[in-house]
Amino acid sequence: MAYRCSFVPPHVLDHIAKVQAQQSAEPASAQRSAVVSAQFRRGRRSPEALPLGEQQRLTAEPETVPPGLTIPKPGTAGRLIYDDLNQWTFDVTFIRGEGDPAVGAQNANDAYDYLGIVRTYYKDKLGRDSIDNAGLNLVANVNFGVGFDNAFWDDAGLRMVFGNGSGLVFKDLTASADVCAHELTHGVTQFSANLNYTNDQSGALNESFSDMLGTAIDAYANNHDAHTHNWLIGDEIMADDLYGEALRNMAEPGTAFDNPLMGRDPQPRDMSGYFEPADPHIMSGITNRWFYLISQDIGLDAATLIMYQTLQNLWPNAKFTDAATVAVAQARILARNNLVPRQSPQTVRGAARQQGFW
Repeated sequence: MAYRCSFVPPHVLDHIAKVQAQQSAEPASAQRSAVVSAQFRRGRRSPEALPLGEQQRLTAEPETVPPGLTIPKPGTAGRLIYDDLNQWTFDVTFIRGEGDPAVGAQNANDAYDYLGIVRTYYKDKLGRDSIDNAGLNLVANVNFGVGFDNAFWDDAGLRMVFGNGSGLVFKDLTASADVCAHELTHGVTQFSANLNYTNDQSGALNESFSDMLGTAIDAYANNHDAHTHNWLIGDEIMADDLYGEALRNMAEPGTAFDNPLMGRDPQPRDMSGYFEPADPHIMSGITNRWFYLISQDIGLDAATLIMYQTLQNLWPNAKFTDAATVAVAQARILARNNLVPRQSPQTVRGAARQQGFW
């Protein structure tokens, strides 16, 4: 069964839907977003899976190509942008290909630009050729659904999908580099460790690696380092009335949000608050802070390289202690080759001990 990894956690959407359900007789956008997000997480592909009952096309090649647009050759890490025209289906209209000029829709241009930033970061900083390390073309869908408060990596169709947001909780999900970087990193995980997306430590690691790489790419896009980066996930997509909130705080898990609409951030700070089963987005805060602590000591670039190498060497049911053990070994190898600071293995161990899993 496929599991599609969405940007907005289900506990947030569920709380919003509960609040809005008490305000109107009509289903709110949050209820629709919660239902659709759950359906994609379960990998449902039957015709009744989506609200309007459309059958999905699992293809990245457009059926028709408007004059003047470019279809990148397979294996070139080229970009393809589709406009779903607020339908609950994929790849509706192909509107921009690799090297094509900007279009009128800003969210399509943002998706194009952020795909390029993610591609460049993986290539230049980590030596990876696209999501699969073999030049997989990068596909993004914008304007998916109506008021859809989420974005996700579709592991079956190998595409990035963005909703417009309801405007009550979230803005258009293309508005931040960390959304695109986080979700595309789920694709990198799919083609490397393929960590289980389950309600345990393996699932939490799956989410955490997307936050780690996603925030590193966000910092890179904004010319921030470990000390000037804000370490917030999703703060740029919050609706105007929720300005100042975020989805996760990697530096201090459990403090990202606290308001009547979203509820209170449930992430524990360390292993003293760990329990399972728990949604992967909740327990990911423990290893997120591990990464934050490492970055504060040896820098964001070195910490990211260690975690990327760790991800390449993990396995589907790996646990927190497995990640720590592998990370220490990778830090030692990288330090020996003068790619990270000499003290990196001790930093990785010390941060894991501080978080309670060493």
